[in-house]
Amino acid sequence: MAGNGLIEESFICRLLEIGSIDPMKEQGLTDAMFLTCKDEIQYIERHFAEYKQLPDKIIFLQKFKDFQMLDVSESVDYLADRIKEQFLYTKMVPIITKAGELLREDSLKTVDYLKNELENLHKENPVSKNKDGVDIVSEAKSRLTSYQKRCDMKGLMGISTGIPQLDDFTNGWLWGEELVIITGRTNVGKSWIAEYFGTVAWEAGYKVLQYSGEMSVEMVGFRFDTLHKHFSNMGLLNGSGILGNKSGTDGGKLLRKDYEDYISQLATKSGYVIVTPDDFGGRKPTVGELETLAKKIGADLIVIDQLSLMSDQRKADTPRIAYNNISEDAFLMSKRLGKPVIMLVQANRESVKNKKKGQSPELHDIAESDGVGQNATRVIALSVLDGILKLGIKKNRYGINNKDVLVKWDINTGMISPVIENPDGEKSESEDYGF
Repeated sequence: MAGNGLIEESFICRLLEIGSIDPMKEQGLTDAMFLTCKDEIQYIERHFAEYKQLPDKIIFLQKFKDFQMLDVSESVDYLADRIKEQFLYTKMVPIITKAGELLREDSLKTVDYLKNELENLHKENPVSKNKDGVDIVSEAKSRLTSYQKRCDMKGLMGISTGIPQLDDFTNGWLWGEELVIITGRTNVGKSWIAEYFGTVAWEAGYKVLQYSGEMSVEMVGFRFDTLHKHFSNMGLLNGSGILGNKSGTDGGKLLRKDYEDYISQLATKSGYVIVTPDDFGGRKPTVGELETLAKKIGADLIVIDQLSLMSDQRKADTPRIAYNNISEDAFLMSKRLGKPVIMLVQANRESVKNKKKGQSPELHDIAESDGVGQNATRVIALSVLDGILKLGIKKNRYGINNKDVLVKWDINTGMISPVIENPDGEKSESEDYGF
């Protein structure tokens, strides 16, 4: 601890010499990181808060008579790094000690324990330097580059949703920080639309990781076949020999042989991975476990079906806090990976049961936690009326809010057609595209 004290005293001397508390803020230091000179640094902070300047050395020594006023030539960066290093050492020792004890019992539990503890340590005690920000005037050329790219891509800056009108409002599922919440009542089609988004991404050449909390891999696979090549989902589940109409023909039918040929060709490809609780020992996984798998397979899009079927790695006591934690972790996963995450969330039954038929849930209707909507970059609420699916954009951090996209859909064949409002108020349909 003698070494700790000397480093901390040296840093305080440098602050008093500079006459500013800014170096402490710039280095990301907090008073909790001072293990032996906490009283001294807290005094400096209080003095600055009250008088807008640091105390001079004489006033400081009157308060702390045993303090060593040193002649320090070492850089602020070096001293700050040593303080953070010593602080992390004291925090890490009990974690490593407990991990050693767990390792003798269960190595898998040890890995989970270490991952959770280290994530919490970093979250509660960030030790990286604060950045200096970006001068949006001198760095304006970067925006010109972004604008030119948007022109070339006709506004689409991420993975296409597969629905042109929705792309117009969202510019696609974006890279970087993107947590899309899809909400709606039970059986409104949340799982279908989420897998549709995943299928469109896969067809565009992206790798997809999808967690299915309640449907088997086989059921999800049959839905993929319906969405990708429009085989009748009911026919696949019932073992029918006729699996719908063959496109581009005059009344031709999709038959068992067509499905067999399709599967033979599909099996030569890869890139759409489904995981269920069975892949995690029969339990609900954490976001951290999905993140590890997403890194392993190189996923470009992660689909989570659904929030209530995930585990909170922070182990909150109530569903409200747990849902907030899980959605926050999903957003942070997107940020770390630089990949979009789509998460399905049940709408609160009590808050939507009195809504008019076909009316979409609002942000406050998301089950259990307001924090889910706050953590999301986008919220899309689903509702269905007379065969028309409405995708209501309730939150859109990067675009226009409160817009509705209407599509006419046939779940059984995986086909939808956009419903467009004409100036005279009548609805018209354009060409079909895959659902």
